[in-house]
Amino acid sequence: MGTPVPSNPSAMPTNSPAGPRSGDAVSEPCDLHTQWQGDEYCIKPPPPDKGFQIHIGPNDYANPEAKYLLQPGTETNENFATTSGNPDEIYYYTRQYRMRPGSHHLILTASSGGGGGGFGGKRLGGSQNLARDNPENGIIAPEDQGVGIKLGGKTPLNVNLHYFNFSDKPMLKEAWVNVWYRDPKDVTQPANEMYSFAPINVPAGKHVVLRGTCPITQAGRILSHYGHRHANNLRFSTWRERGGKQDLIYEDFDWKEPLTLEYSSLVTNRPPDEANKIAGGWSGMLDLAPGDDIVFECEIVNHTDHVFRGMNEAEDDEMCILIGNTVKTTVPAACQYTTKDL
Repeated sequence: MGTPVPSNPSAMPTNSPAGPRSGDAVSEPCDLHTQWQGDEYCIKPPPPDKGFQIHIGPNDYANPEAKYLLQPGTETNENFATTSGNPDEIYYYTRQYRMRPGSHHLILTASSGGGGGGFGGKRLGGSQNLARDNPENGIIAPEDQGVGIKLGGKTPLNVNLHYFNFSDKPMLKEAWVNVWYRDPKDVTQPANEMYSFAPINVPAGKHVVLRGTCPITQAGRILSHYGHRHANNLRFSTWRERGGKQDLIYEDFDWKEPLTLEYSSLVTNRPPDEANKIAGGWSGMLDLAPGDDIVFECEIVNHTDHVFRGMNEAEDDEMCILIGNTVKTTVPAACQYTTKDL
């Protein structure tokens, strides 16, 4: 199978690592053959001593349980409770996400008991892409060899899945997440999830730019980044502001398969080209310093007859969320937001 190719290959890094090295996290294909679309996304779990897999899906592909079936013309946003596969406390960094077609997002959280879909517990990761590795291809850059995130043994987890079926045939809701362990003695750089949710209030017929400004108070780096949004978003852009200078670090135009960028010494990302709607961003390591601001924008057009409120409706509402990983610093979850009419 290999890594499935996103729908915007022109926005892929121009010099992604050619392949895994000895010791890197490599997920093998399942060689799955069913009547359902998306068998090629299935991946085998890591070896038990290397990590664990979270699988949300049916027990029998010939006769799947009703909760995993998505009928034509329907859209669901559901929470699935599970438990992490590590019996004892571990550190992890590499996560590999695979989802069948029809998925809009996967949000993985350490559950607080409320099943909040990313809002009621500690966020551990997620994806809006059908296939995504964090970091790219499971290869950890030299400067990130000390990066790790702590996870307690047998942690209660919540997997929030947003699926839509705009086709004329039933689809199967299914997802696989591989979590790879890091040796605790190697972890010297604590990593954090970046998740800044901009409030949405866009009246019917309006064309606006929603802008968030997030202050940085501690030195660190951004490891990876993407922008989550829906079908009414024309552009998602992010800058690092420092001393009056703005550096464009991310720009994307594809809401279904958003570009995910890794900022490391191993990856050169394509420069963005707004005129030709080519996504891209910053290349190399992306440092943050006290006094910097991370600024992100969503350009939204509301062609509907109702107000957008930030609901989980892929075509009939909108979102604007800054997502990624940082190390040694955090980007605030709540920032300063402004809205400008166009």
